[in-house]
Amino acid sequence: MLTTIIQGIPVATDPSLLPEQINLIIAELKQDWAWEGRQVGRVEVVCSGQMIHIVSYEKPVFQCIPLDFYETKGA
Repeated sequence: MLTTIIQGIPVATDPSLLPEQINLIIAELKQDWAWEGRQVGRVEVVCSGQMIHIVSYEKPVFQCIPLDFYETKGA
């Protein structure tokens, strides 16, 4: 497996796949996830015979709120 950064996403790829194929897969995956309001965190692309297995992980989203959040909202 080769690991590289494509469009800001860490991607582990099978060396048997062409860079053009991988770039197309990542572009389509990123666009599909954007439509769903999610961000791709990392991707693994593995070729197995006639199949390409794509495992994608969502970028975690963290949100910080102050400890006195509910007190300031009057709850």
